[in-house]
Amino acid sequence: MIKNRKYAAFVAVVLVLFIQPATQAFAQNTSGTLDVSTPLDESSMFGEQNQLVTVIDAATAAQGVQLVEDTKTYPVFLLEGDVSAGLGGSVSDSSTLGLFGAVNLSDLSFTFTPQKDMDFNLTMSGTFMPSTDSGLSIAAQDLDVTGYADIRTSEFTRFYASASYTYNTSDSGSIYETSDGFSLDELFLDTAINRKVFFRLGKQKVSWGVGYWYKPADVLSLAAVDPDDPTADREGPFAFKTDMPFGKLNHATLYVVPPTTDSDGNLSGVSAAERTDIVVGGFELSIAGFARSDMEVKPRLMFMFSGAIGDFDIYGENVLAYGSDRIYVRKTGTGSYETYRVENTPIFQSTIGTKYSWENSDGLGVDLQVQGYYNGMGYSDSTVLFAEAAKKAVYEERYGATSKTVTSSMDSIDLQSPGMFYLAGSASVSDRFGEGSGIVNTDLSCYALFNFSDGSKRLKPDFSLTIGSGGSKLDLELSALTALGEAGSEYAPKGNKVTPALSATIMNVTTVTFGAPIYLNDDYSFKKSSYEFSLYWDILKLEK
Repeated sequence: MIKNRKYAAFVAVVLVLFIQPATQAFAQNTSGTLDVSTPLDESSMFGEQNQLVTVIDAATAAQGVQLVEDTKTYPVFLLEGDVSAGLGGSVSDSSTLGLFGAVNLSDLSFTFTPQKDMDFNLTMSGTFMPSTDSGLSIAAQDLDVTGYADIRTSEFTRFYASASYTYNTSDSGSIYETSDGFSLDELFLDTAINRKVFFRLGKQKVSWGVGYWYKPADVLSLAAVDPDDPTADREGPFAFKTDMPFGKLNHATLYVVPPTTDSDGNLSGVSAAERTDIVVGGFELSIAGFARSDMEVKPRLMFMFSGAIGDFDIYGENVLAYGSDRIYVRKTGTGSYETYRVENTPIFQSTIGTKYSWENSDGLGVDLQVQGYYNGMGYSDSTVLFAEAAKKAVYEERYGATSKTVTSSMDSIDLQSPGMFYLAGSASVSDRFGEGSGIVNTDLSCYALFNFSDGSKRLKPDFSLTIGSGGSKLDLELSALTALGEAGSEYAPKGNKVTPALSATIMNVTTVTFGAPIYLNDDYSFKKSSYEFSLYWDILKLEK
C-alpha cells in the first residue's frame, strides 16, 4: 500500500510494460529450420543423440564453403581446472615464520549435461592445508564454491539457479569486507508470449547504467561497484521483470520489486523501475524512472547515453532524485555527533566518461579511459566519517542496534560513495612480437581513483609478460595496489598501504607467488609489513 499518495501517480506512470529484444539468443526459428542469418549460440549447438548439427554463418555460406558437421551425444560430462600441490608461508613483524604444505584447487569445475538445453555445474577454488585445530585434520583458506542449474524447456522458457559459498577468505585489500557463508545469487524463471513480451520472475542480477567505476543510475543492485573489479557481478533483488522490444533496436523494461521483511519483521515498500532504450544514429539513449512506496529510497528520473564520436566512445548518466537516501551525520558543538536527513529537495548526480583504443597491425595497442562523477548525495567534505563515533551514530539511526560493533567498512548505504567529487582513469600499453613458440606479449597498465572530498586515492600499476603461446614458457605479473589517505577514508580505509605482488608461472607447471602488504604512517614513513609466499606445481591439469 502506498503510504504517500502524492507519489501514487508517479508509480502508476512507471508501471509500463517493455523488454529488451533477445536477438541472437537462438539461431533456429519456430519451424525448426536453420537460420543462417546469425551464428548459432554455443548452447544451441548441442543436438539430441545421433542428431547432426550444422554450424555456418551467412557470410561463409555465401562464399560456397562446404558445411562442417558436428555431432554431439548425451549425456555430456566435462571436468576442467587445475590441482596443484606445494608450500605456502607467511611472516610478519610480530610473528615467526609459518610454513605449511598445501593443495590448491584452481577453478576445478564439473559440468553435467544430461540432455539438450539442460546444464548443471559445480566449481571450486581454494587452498587446503593441515589444521592447527586438533579437532580437524585439514583446514581450508579462500574457499569459494559456486554452482548453477540451467534448464530450458523451450526456446524462451528457462529455469536458472545459482548459489555460492565462501569460507575463511583472506584479506584481499578491497575496501569492501567479504563475509563467509552461503549466498543465493540467482533463482528465476523466464518465459515469453508470442516472441513479443518476455518475462522473468525471481532473484536476478540487474545492472543499470553505462558508467565503469561509477553508476549512479544503478538503483536496483544490492551491492556497490567494487573499484578494484568494476565488472564483477553484484547481487540483485527478487523482482518481476517484463521486457518488450519495439522497432528494430529499441526496447522497454519494467521491474517490480515486492516488499521484503527485515530481521525485526518490518515490511518494506513496493518498488517499481522502468527503462526505455532507443537508438538514434550511433547513440543509445535511455530514459528511466524509479519509485518506492515507503520512500526509503527516493523517487528519481534518469537519463543515460552511450555512443561514439570519431575514435572516442563516450558515455554518461544523469540522475535527478527527490531527496537523498542517505542518513547524514555532523559534529555538534559538544564534540558528539548528530544525524539528519535531506528530504523534499531535488538532488542531482551526474557522471561522464570517455574511452579510446588504438592498435596497429604489429600488435602495439593503447587503451585510455577517464570518468568523472558528481555525487549530489555525498558530502562536500566527507572527512567527518573518519571518526568511528560518526559511523556509529549513523548505524544506530539506521538500524537501531547499539550493541553491534561498527567497522570502517563501506558496506552500509549511508557510507557508500560518501564523497561529492570523484575522478577515475586508466591507461594501458600492450605489445606483441615474435611468433610461434617464441611469441612475447607485454602489457603495462595502471588505474587510479580519486575522492576529492576526503583526499583518499587508490591506484594499481600492473605489468604482465607472457612468453610462448598461452604463457607456455613464462607467465609473469607484477603489481602494486596502493591506497593513500587517512584511516577511515573511502579509498584507504586502513590508512596508507602499498601491496607489491608477484606471480610467475613457469612452463605452465610451477607457480610462484609473493605478496608484501606494507603499512605507512601519515608522513609515508614505514610502519609495519608482512610477507606471504607460495610455491605450487601442477599435479593435475584438466581441460575440455
